[in-house]
This record gives sequence, C-alpha cells and structure tokens, in this order.
Amino acid sequence: MRKHWKLLTALGAVILVIAVAVVLLNPPAPAAKPDDPSSLQATGKFGFPVSGIKIREGGTKTASDGKTITGYNGSCDSAAQAAANYTHLIEDVNVATWAQQKKTLTEVGKQGPWVERVSYKGDLLTTAKELPNGPFDGGWFTRSDVASGGLYRVVSCDEKKKSVVQVFTGAIAARVSKAPAAFFQTVTFELVWDGDWKISDAAIVANGQDFGGRVKDGGPMSVGTEMDDEVTPVLRDDLVSAFFKDISREGWAEYANAKR
Repeated sequence: MRKHWKLLTALGAVILVIAVAVVLLNPPAPAAKPDDPSSLQATGKFGFPVSGIKIREGGTKTASDGKTITGYNGSCDSAAQAAANYTHLIEDVNVATWAQQKKTLTEVGKQGPWVERVSYKGDLLTTAKELPNGPFDGGWFTRSDVASGGLYRVVSCDEKKKSVVQVFTGAIAARVSKAPAAFFQTVTFELVWDGDWKISDAAIVANGQDFGGRVKDGGPMSVGTEMDDEVTPVLRDDLVSAFFKDISREGWAEYANAKR
C-alpha cells in the first residue's frame, strides 16, 4: 500500500510540475487596452470597428469656456478623445461666442500658422460691417456634431509625446436666404504632449492633400455629394459609400457613443 501511495505522490508531483510549466510557457494574455484591435467589436452599423472610447469623455478638467474637456492622461485613447473634444473649436462659428472660442483655442493649442488658418472664417465674420443673411439659432454660421460623424483614425501616436488623429464630424452650416444644411468632413489634428494634449497643427484637409505627409489621405467629406435636402447631419449607408468612394477605410473606427 505504501508503494502505491508513494507512486501516486510521485505522479502528482510530476503532474504539478507539468501544469506549472504549461502556465509559465503560456501566460494569460494581458487585458486589452481600449485602443487595441482586440478590444474593438467586429463591426458597427456601417462596417467599421467600434471602439470603447467615447466623445465628451477622457479628461478631468474643462477650459475657460466651461465645456471644452481638458486634463488628459497622455494615452493614445485620450488623444483620440481630445481630438473629438477639440473639434468644435475648429469647426464652430458663432459671432456671439467667437472671442471666447478663440481664447479657449489658445488654452488647448500652441501658437503656429494653423491658428490663423482655422480662425480665418470666424475672424472675417466677426469683423464684418454687415453680416450675410443665413445665421441660425442665435448667430450660428457653423455648428459641429461630432457624434453624428462619429468616426476617428489614430494615424500615429507616441504616448505623452505626439499624436496625429483624424476626426470625421457632422455639422450644420448657414446658407444665404435658405435653411441651414448639413455636411460632413474630416478634421485632422497633430497633438503634442505638454502636461496635456495640445494642438500643434490642425487642418480641414482637402481631397488629394495629406497634411504634410503625416496622413494617408484627407479623410471622407461630403463635398461633391448632393445633400441639399438635409437639415440635420444624419449618416446613412448611401452617404458612407459616397464619402468613402475614393478614400481608404483602413484605420477608421467608431466612437462608442457615435449616433447611429
């Protein structure tokens, strides 16, 4: 009987050694980060992977306008959130709030030629002696709705250093003597880390341009697509097909709270 017990004990020890070796040679996979491909759903409504990150989240503070989110942790996920949360500073124009918007832009950005480029339209309207007909809902000439576009592409990212992110956003624009019309376009950001993600360059890149070689293409936009009957930016299958007709879908993902 003792021999049997000794044999069983020896076999148990061998099994334990084998089990430990299996664990050591095949460690469990680390938890996926939100921006890892394994953390994305297979597809969303329009065929893009869906991220776990959300628009209007990611920071711990707000800028002086009381709504622009700041205070990011420097991750690549937070760069994608910062780009979404900064988009209204590039897209929106309201003559009543333009001064505050430009002030906020200086808080979340670094000075450079890009500032004048993205501020040109707002500066022109706010200094005009006579405003054109068409502003809506209390002085809006352009008002973005990032969630209605709801897509982003992290082109490159080095945590707490530099990131290039493209955001596909919806918006509404005023038209002279007509109702405002919806449109979609891509805003491209270069962000650098300075205790927070700061805009170091930004552009609404036209088709055929590549943001100085930093992106593959300018991203999708509704220019050239018939949308005259649209009054709110609602994305549909036919629009997605038209916008991405000659533009790569590679790398694009949906924010978790995109409007669909």
